[in-house]
Amino acid sequence: MDDYLKKRFRVIGVVTILIVAIFFIVLLFVQFREKKNTSIRLRVFYSEIVQALLISKNSNGVPSEWGWKPGYKNKDLLTNYFFNYLKVEESCVDNPGKCIPKENYLSIKENKTSVNLYNFPSVKLKNGISIAVETVSKCKKKNSVCAIVYTDLNGIEEPNAFGKDLFVFVIINSGTVAFQPYNYSWTVDQLRYDTNYGCNKFSKAAMSCAALISKNNWNIDSKYPW
Repeated sequence: MDDYLKKRFRVIGVVTILIVAIFFIVLLFVQFREKKNTSIRLRVFYSEIVQALLISKNSNGVPSEWGWKPGYKNKDLLTNYFFNYLKVEESCVDNPGKCIPKENYLSIKENKTSVNLYNFPSVKLKNGISIAVETVSKCKKKNSVCAIVYTDLNGIEEPNAFGKDLFVFVIINSGTVAFQPYNYSWTVDQLRYDTNYGCNKFSKAAMSCAALISKNNWNIDSKYPW
């Protein structure tokens, strides 16, 4: 092989390496931006819901006085004491609509889970976030969970997966802050590694990702299973 061909192959090799490197740099930048946007939206969402529930409590009393009925959809309760205090663009309380996808949500590894929220009372907010609410108790005991609030940051748009665009919070019976991430009382290790609800690629449904992010000062770090 003459010197010209050798130089040409070297140039082609260098150019190929540069293209691959640029591709990975762009990919890392996109992932970083997505993580940053997700963490910011979660933090802002959390603050807004906390404020909305504080206003509702001032008008309607603490959540234990709202008349929760476990196993029921509590449409009127949710509308009067919760949804009416939010900036709602579309209501799907009485009938399923464009707030929540019809399909089951996916795990972080994008395997289908058993979680389907389509028939739960739900609303789409003006910021594009959709929430669906599942009542779980009468909410009489102090700090007991009244309802689970499933939060989809981009509504019916994909990926519709836990820990990516679906995050989970709870309304609790509290005289102070009545809203917190699901499993917030767990340790960081539990939040990361629990095989059922931990924020990892192997859990059945990563319902603890909001709690993990919040305990990291609302940041998504390199250990996050993105």
